[in-house]
Amino acid sequence: MKVKLIILFAVFTLPFLASGQGSACDCLANLNETIKKTEENYAGFPAKENAGYHKLVGALQSKAASEKDAKRCFYLIRDYVRFFKDKHFSFTYVNADDSDLEMVEDDAISGKPDAVEGMWVNPDSTVWLRIKKFPGNEYKAIIVKAKDEKLKKGLVYFSLTPHKKGFLLKQYNVFNSVDMYAKQRGGLLQLWNFALYGKVGPTAMTTAEKAELNKWRDNNNGLDFQMPDKETALVKIPTFFNNDSKIEKLIAAHDKEIRNSKYLVIDLRGNGGGNSGWSFLLPYVMTNPIKQDVPLLRVSPDNVKLKRGELEYFVKNPVPAEAKKYFPDPFIAQLKKAYEELPVTKNAFYAIPGLTIPVDSILQHPSKVALITDDLCGSSAEYFFKLMAQSSKTVRYGINSVGMMDYEGPGTTTPLPHKQFILMIPVSKSSWTDENPIDDTGFTPDVKLTIPEEEWVKYVLKDLKERS
Repeated sequence: MKVKLIILFAVFTLPFLASGQGSACDCLANLNETIKKTEENYAGFPAKENAGYHKLVGALQSKAASEKDAKRCFYLIRDYVRFFKDKHFSFTYVNADDSDLEMVEDDAISGKPDAVEGMWVNPDSTVWLRIKKFPGNEYKAIIVKAKDEKLKKGLVYFSLTPHKKGFLLKQYNVFNSVDMYAKQRGGLLQLWNFALYGKVGPTAMTTAEKAELNKWRDNNNGLDFQMPDKETALVKIPTFFNNDSKIEKLIAAHDKEIRNSKYLVIDLRGNGGGNSGWSFLLPYVMTNPIKQDVPLLRVSPDNVKLKRGELEYFVKNPVPAEAKKYFPDPFIAQLKKAYEELPVTKNAFYAIPGLTIPVDSILQHPSKVALITDDLCGSSAEYFFKLMAQSSKTVRYGINSVGMMDYEGPGTTTPLPHKQFILMIPVSKSSWTDENPIDDTGFTPDVKLTIPEEEWVKYVLKDLKERS
């Protein structure tokens, strides 16, 4: 059994574009259902409810009473969800036929351009954009040409607003309550963990930047393996979203080089999370069994039904012999106990047993591991960061992460009357949330880097070797 199959952790996912028909809805019914399910099921609600919450609810209900347009309703419910300041709590409107269509003239940039202004291209050269500054300190990425005929010249494909993480990102035809980010690194512009663009004018990418952009071609998602020197292997993983099979293939292809390297550098910069592709790195970093967190499920009829459904297979089926080391009898007994107690517990929260990942063998090489993260690393990337505190040969470098791990990402959606609305409510909180919450600050690395980001890898290589 592969390790990735035993990770009992729901990760951050965002619904992507889909077509839909019509845009009429009963906004008040959808808002009230969102409020009801949030108050009953959201793990963060008991701690975050206050007078301001009830004032907001009243104001939004008044506005929603006469609203029948789905898009305008989305913005009302979005304001409700955003009150909780939880990036795992998301609300999405999915309707490709109801886009915010903005067209502008694609004329030349006047005066001296800002660093981000100019012509940009995606890895496959299917989208060419001109980024220009507009009033309000907003930068608009305007389609110059695109292979997709729906992306007409002059369409604002996305916009950027300066932010402490780089830029706040607003995408064409994407309606989601979660703030999205972008960051410029020289001649590269990364849209969080799902896209990369390269600059082609008025200044051009360096040779190294062109090579990095090419690693995103053909949906490769920036995955890369390098040998910076004869003793060091470097693995770059900019996203865990829908990337598990590609990560598995990359690691398998370079297993020999990694095992023969004294040092391993894992570069996760920009990785906003997704699935559990990090599990393929565990054999190289583990120095002992790794204890996963014990999440606290908020007890409600909906949440109990959901969690018992997840536990049912383990409770009612024998564990195959080859899986016993992952699911030993004492752990299965804990799961059965939780399954039986959840319907009758009087507690507001119930601790769900966390799985301990066993170690088959401790590799001599790599003997030292560096994990590099930045302020765009979130969700499952943060989870891996947290687990790596248990590896005695791993040192974590960088700056504080995004901060979205106090409440676990939901694995299922909460149905709403309007079928083009997607509501995802976190039903569990992490063991540290009450005493040491991190959503406002992110996780702090072992070694905080204050030097320019383009110098990080060079510094990490030097520092890691000095620790040997």
